[in-house]
Amino acid sequence: MRAREIYVRTLRASRARAGYLLLLGALVFIPLGFLSALTDRISEIHAESTSDVFDLGTVALIAGVLAQAATTLLGEVFYAGAVGLTMRQGERSQPPPLRYVARRLSYGRLIAVDILLSIGVAVGLVLLIVPGVLFFAWFALAGPIVELEGRGVRAAFARSRQLVRGSVWTVLLVLVPITLASEVLAAGLLQLPSLVIHEPLLRDWVGESLSNILLSPFYAVAAVLMTLELSRRKSEVRA
Repeated sequence: MRAREIYVRTLRASRARAGYLLLLGALVFIPLGFLSALTDRISEIHAESTSDVFDLGTVALIAGVLAQAATTLLGEVFYAGAVGLTMRQGERSQPPPLRYVARRLSYGRLIAVDILLSIGVAVGLVLLIVPGVLFFAWFALAGPIVELEGRGVRAAFARSRQLVRGSVWTVLLVLVPITLASEVLAAGLLQLPSLVIHEPLLRDWVGESLSNILLSPFYAVAAVLMTLELSRRKSEVRA
């Protein structure tokens, strides 16, 4: 499995399903955008009000950096699972109605996978970066696996590790650049609402939601396509 092939297929599938992916993203990221914006505002207010005697401002800054690392993937893994549900029949299949997706999503399992993966990556990054990168590569497909194969949380992580074995570099070469590029573009998109919205919480909410809705489909589609491809190849080897 080559990274270039996955990029081409991701762009093709994202373009074909653009409207659908944006609507699905709105359902996921508008609520999450509010929670993220609210958390950011609380952190900023807390940092501004802390006393310099105990240097709590520095502590708040460090906590904010760790929180940012933990929440970079938060929502994207859940969304990737939702996209997986819509692509069970392949990348060229007709996506099901959004009402069907809302009824069939494994909310609890996807939220658990999302949180555990985000925390694991954040802790790994604190431990000299490399463990965090490896953790991300090994378990990045757990979200799509929940919906594509109907597995539980623990089984989804184990299955992701099994599928990625031997393809770690491909997974990294696909998902890491997409994640980094999304972060860079998101920084620009986050500034757009400030041109017309002056209330801080609302401005941050619109910026967070907009950036995730527009950029997350690429990560999600790539993760789903790699899951489908690696699963197919593992099945062929067993046969």
